[in-house]
Amino acid sequence: MSFLRRMFSADYRAAVSAEAAGNVDVAAERYALAGEHAGAVRMHLARAARAGNRNAELGALRDAMRWAGEDPALQKQAAAALGKALWEATKAEGIATERDRAKVREAADLLVTGENHSLAGEALEAIGDHLAAANAYSMGGLVEKMESALAKDDASNSAAREEADAHADYQTAMRVGRRDEARTELVRAVASTKVAGEYRRLLDQLDTALLSGGKVEIKRRGKPLIVACAAEKLVLGRDPLCDLTLRAGGVSRQHAEIERTPEGFLLRDLDSRNGTTVSGLPLAGRVPLAGTGTFGLGDECKIDFELDGGVLILRCTSSLDRGMALIAGDDGKRLDLTPIGCGLDLIFQRGRPLLGRGSCTDVMFNDEPLGDVRVQLIRGDRLIAAGDEIDIG
Repeated sequence: MSFLRRMFSADYRAAVSAEAAGNVDVAAERYALAGEHAGAVRMHLARAARAGNRNAELGALRDAMRWAGEDPALQKQAAAALGKALWEATKAEGIATERDRAKVREAADLLVTGENHSLAGEALEAIGDHLAAANAYSMGGLVEKMESALAKDDASNSAAREEADAHADYQTAMRVGRRDEARTELVRAVASTKVAGEYRRLLDQLDTALLSGGKVEIKRRGKPLIVACAAEKLVLGRDPLCDLTLRAGGVSRQHAEIERTPEGFLLRDLDSRNGTTVSGLPLAGRVPLAGTGTFGLGDECKIDFELDGGVLILRCTSSLDRGMALIAGDDGKRLDLTPIGCGLDLIFQRGRPLLGRGSCTDVMFNDEPLGDVRVQLIRGDRLIAAGDEIDIG
């Protein structure tokens, strides 16, 4: 607006008077009506400085930005103030969501327009966008900060690649049954990312499912349970934590124990209420199990045993658990499950069960064909072998 037009504009004169009186709201309105953008911007900046709260301040600064129009000098002034206020507000509230990150980017763009490149870079680094921060520093000629941001970007990209590789390797290891390797990859993923919540959940889930105590339950649908063990001691009883859990009446919570020693498998009673018998005679002390035979837990539970080549097989022949079987051997010894009605085989290594196809030609492992490899079983695995649907527990 020319000087003469301003002097004869009632709105302009009213704006000047209001500004002189300190009434910035009226002055801002009148400058705007007079088409005096510089005055309108100046008054909206003054409104922001006097604002009683953050929202009022941001509202006034957005008004200043709007009235700056296409004027580069006014844009720079308004953008610098709005960008700084928006960054400080977002930083104070915390940056937790993608919406917060969008606010930071908006603040950084405004700060670049306002030529506050240092603060723009600081804001972008706070959300991990080191490359954009480097660009902001570069525009401001801040070479040392630019190089530092680029170094951080390289480190961030390296960590992202490490995380992606670890996650992919975890998925592959889980699919092919290498669960210890899968756990190692999850630990690597946790170490490679700042947001590790999902990986920690997967790690907790895998730790819960891992079998490392030298025992696995093979639950065939519609058929008796098979238990495979490589523990030094096998406890038989009613307690769910026993190696062979029995439901027969008269069986104590921990009724009897079979200990594997250099001399062989030794059976002893655990001071049960109804006692243990071998070949019909009460058991006193420890008795070696050799060849084939039968022992009883109380009056109702009869168990046949068979020892061959260092592998012990127990079969329940009475009561509610009729048909249930347990097979036990040394860690590292192949356990052929064929004698107890399953064509698969197992080897325990450091207490971990490794399953092989055995005599089965067609085995599905978690919906994928199982080749000539061993897979490390965990709770929740599903198999189909020779028509048997199997859950691992």
